[in-house]
Amino acid sequence: MDTSSESNNRANRSLNRINSMIRVHERLGAYAARLQVTVENTAIILRGTLPNQELRSELVPTIRRAGVLWQVKNRVDVAAS
Repeated sequence: MDTSSESNNRANRSLNRINSMIRVHERLGAYAARLQVTVENTAIILRGTLPNQELRSELVPTIRRAGVLWQVKNRVDVAAS
């Protein structure tokens, strides 16, 4: 059975992997500072703003490439910068 500490450690490792993948991504990296990634209950929540839908739609596949299998809720807005 997971302890609260083990769950927190797993969540933090996932957040670190996700943030790293976004920062090094060829296109998303330039916008990493505009994005917030959090864990709420059993889901990864993405918030922030990107300049176009194409970038927004690259977020979840990028997270999956980081090996994160959690539910992902993409709440990122699209707005011209």
